[in-house]
Amino acid sequence: MEPELARRLFAEGAVLVLLDVPQRTEFGIDYNSWSVGPKFKGVKMIPPGLHFVYYCAVSKQGDAAPRTGFFHFFKRQEVLVMKWDHKTEDLTDEGISTEMVERIRAGLKDLDQGLGPYPYDTLKKWVSLSNHISQDLVTRIQPLSGKVTSVSQIVQETSAVGSGEGEREGGREREVTGEREGGGEREESGGGEREVTGEMEGGGEKEEGEREGRGYGGGRFAGVGDFEPSVDSTSQKRRTDLPLFKSKPETALRFSEVPRQRHPVGASPSEISHHCMDLSYTLQSLMTSNHTHCEIQLFFTNTLPVCCSVEDRDLLGELQLAFLCFFLAHVYDAFEHWKELVRLLCMSESALSDQTELFTNFITVLHFQLKEIPDDFFVDIVSRSNFLTTTLQVFFACLEQGSSLDSRLVKKGLQFRDNLTKQYNWDFSSEPDEYAPTIVDTDCS
Repeated sequence: MEPELARRLFAEGAVLVLLDVPQRTEFGIDYNSWSVGPKFKGVKMIPPGLHFVYYCAVSKQGDAAPRTGFFHFFKRQEVLVMKWDHKTEDLTDEGISTEMVERIRAGLKDLDQGLGPYPYDTLKKWVSLSNHISQDLVTRIQPLSGKVTSVSQIVQETSAVGSGEGEREGGREREVTGEREGGGEREESGGGEREVTGEMEGGGEKEEGEREGRGYGGGRFAGVGDFEPSVDSTSQKRRTDLPLFKSKPETALRFSEVPRQRHPVGASPSEISHHCMDLSYTLQSLMTSNHTHCEIQLFFTNTLPVCCSVEDRDLLGELQLAFLCFFLAHVYDAFEHWKELVRLLCMSESALSDQTELFTNFITVLHFQLKEIPDDFFVDIVSRSNFLTTTLQVFFACLEQGSSLDSRLVKKGLQFRDNLTKQYNWDFSSEPDEYAPTIVDTDCS
């Protein structure tokens, strides 16, 4: 780093002070992570703007706890102070008074040796992955607790399917902490805990070693393909006796709900067929829903959020936020939402002519995201089909066949296609089976 830039960041940058963090704790900010040493007190020279701070406790044997993190918009010369709670193995600002913060601010020189400088060489990469994320968007989507966790925290419903047994123990709802990656879960029951090995999404038990996930950024994603597990009548009957669970509202990411109604009410069969293949109506419905949220916020706060000035910024910001939550925080639900948004944008043919800026920026966002992911990450472990190639193939075909589209959008899109073909050897020429002519259900939703 050049001395002039270092002096400027030291004077203008923010400081994150972390107290009592144990040695060996994994700590990261944005695109960088480290193992905490004995003198660690935080990070200095943080550029103003959005950053993602994450961490996890590590045992003496080297076993890491689930990753936890939070988004924060650092202000110029801000001093953010947090401390480690040894009981919960989490960072908290409880007990941090304004007087304490000002006292630490005045004595920053004494802490300087324990403050690591923000790694400026990766800042451009971070900005390219987060430049559409606004503060209002983070507030709307992040869990109510303010913390993003890789573990699904769920509670049992008050009634169960089938036998109805086990819905409550000791007159209260049981809490279960389950990892989406298919790892071990711990279920609190009475006075003790018992280990459960299962896969939360399928509802059925998972044999150890049944699926193998590949690690990315320190985490594991198992079974990322689009497929439904086959079950026989016996296993299906067994599942009906299982209790129902739901995510704890304060710990779940609150992504936008992609409309399931893909066509206008009263549409004819031919119109239904069109809207099931061209998702522009669904895309517009989603963007209208997000805009309505902004108008409601404007009514109550009398301030105009940034995301309302340009509607597509909110959608692109959510695409980036979902990517960061699964790539850095290891949240599997975020990965599924990211795929859903990519598919929605790639299959909105009619919108290409009306939303030129949206799709131009979408190509840029996707370009930077794919640079960070191994080429075989999206391959279905069962069918060996690649979600991204089959989805992007539709998008590139729409660009090639669109005679009325903006020439700059078409040029950028086809250059993107050529770069992917050259870099990953992906084939966008052959038509996948799922896009062959099919009979469309008139109740398509």
